[in-house]
Amino acid sequence: MADLSTCLPLTRASVVEAHKLVKPHVHYTPVLTNKTLTALASTPRAAEDLRGTKWEGRTPAKPVLRLWFKCENLQRIGAFKVRGAFHAVERLKKEPGWLESGGKEKGVVTHSSGTSDLALDLT
Repeated sequence: MADLSTCLPLTRASVVEAHKLVKPHVHYTPVLTNKTLTALASTPRAAEDLRGTKWEGRTPAKPVLRLWFKCENLQRIGAFKVRGAFHAVERLKKEPGWLESGGKEKGVVTHSSGTSDLALDLT
């Protein structure tokens, strides 16, 4: 878990900086929509759908949603975690003394049974 006192604030500038750090190491992945899922999510409710619920007697919802999917399954290792791994290691490499000590004083250790290990292996 990250030390919150050393975490950058979530600002537009910090997101742009993170993007600069990881961009050379990750694949561009598309953002797609899905008409079928959008239609299902936007299906209006009928009054009978509300029977027996705390919303019975109210006007049913008529949602209009458009779902977007960031296809990180097309990323290296098949997951978004490669972004976080490269961001963490690239920030670590910028800390004073890290490169001079060969990275041994402030190394990186991970334990995972999934894609987190694979992501760190790429760094």
